[in-house]
Amino acid sequence: MVFTSAYELWQALIVKKIQKHPCTSTARPSSAVGIHLPSCRNRTPFLLSSPHSGRNYPQDFLDMTVLPMAELERMEDRFTDQLLQHAPENGWSLVQALFPRSFCDVNRDWRELDATMFSPPLLEKDLILSTKVSAGYGVIPRCTSPGKSIYRYCLPLEEAGRRLSQYWEPYHAALEQTQKTLHEQFGASILLDIHSMPPLAQSRPCDIVLGNRHGKTCSSELINTVEQLFTERGYHVQRNTPYSGGYITGRYGRMDQNQQSLQVEINRACYLNMQTLQPNRHFPKLQQDITDILSKMTRSHPAL
Repeated sequence: MVFTSAYELWQALIVKKIQKHPCTSTARPSSAVGIHLPSCRNRTPFLLSSPHSGRNYPQDFLDMTVLPMAELERMEDRFTDQLLQHAPENGWSLVQALFPRSFCDVNRDWRELDATMFSPPLLEKDLILSTKVSAGYGVIPRCTSPGKSIYRYCLPLEEAGRRLSQYWEPYHAALEQTQKTLHEQFGASILLDIHSMPPLAQSRPCDIVLGNRHGKTCSSELINTVEQLFTERGYHVQRNTPYSGGYITGRYGRMDQNQQSLQVEINRACYLNMQTLQPNRHFPKLQQDITDILSKMTRSHPAL
């Protein structure tokens, strides 16, 4: 390949570097990722992912944005990590992003970048121009919501490589390695990817949406079990609409290899004050219900 500038050569090297390390390396300590593992004696084939609950905002990011903190916080799946904090006690491994979703969204393919956000612009031939990217919600988001742009100016091009290598890649390295370890020990793994959602604009109440890519990423036994466990505790559950599972669900759900994944969306109104975004009086009950559900799944896992 002939390069017409040093910039094109540099960009090609960045792309090759990321392609060379498709997140199968050994999970390593990172200030960007929290990895919470049960004791070896209590370990089960279950794994939790909390990709959007990070609240550690890098100062250089805050210096770049034109939005107030409250607007950035509304993009978080706020406090879902705290809902899961007792998971390791029940044999579940937990991987969580410590950085905010508005800074880097690990529930996207690394190629879902908006070329126009950077100066000089990225070469589009290396990117995935998805509908999410067009709307401003790529791996490095341009907006927090429609009409709410995060930045006033284009970002330096090297910022794309920095966020992918220091934040996106360590998260997926941790998730991939943890899944691999569980699969090697048990011959199977089950991943729940935990998110929160705003109340749905529909007449029928909905507290939980379960997404398995319309049957592609987990068995009917698993999704039936999770739905039943939430329903028994009084929650209204629906499947695959409007959320059928994102990048993480699709990537880590390999049913032909006994690796299942299921996305769980929780209505924020079930545990947050929607004005202040702080836990409401129902938070302790939901946290306990989730702990009980995880415990019950641990005891019944051979059937899943």
